Amino acid sequence: MILNIDVNPQEEAWLADQTAQLGLPAAEIVKRLIDAQLPPMPPQAETAEPKPVIDAKSAAAIALLDSWIAEGTGADEETKRQAELELEELKRHLNANRAELGERLVFP
Repeated sequence: MILNIDVNPQEEAWLADQTAQLGLPAAEIVKRLIDAQLPPMPPQAETAEPKPVIDAKSAAAIALLDSWIAEGTGADEETKRQAELELEELKRHLNANRAELGERLVFP
């Protein structure tokens, strides 16, 4: 979040003095003052990421992708080689199309 704060001349002078003494930008000094006033966060809150909400349609898509991954891991070497060749062909075609349109190549 970006804040614009109006300060009076006395506050401005104090802040200018602090920036000179500490060698930090004014914004960093103000941020440190705010941080000093906040209560400490519980350890799990700092590292825990919010758990995503997955609806039924997304869950089905994830399950399908997981099954494709499992299917690909058990594939024989020839099938994997063929899949790699098909992927390279797809990349070439996509790049050729973009080149014709004068656009940046996606797969350099």
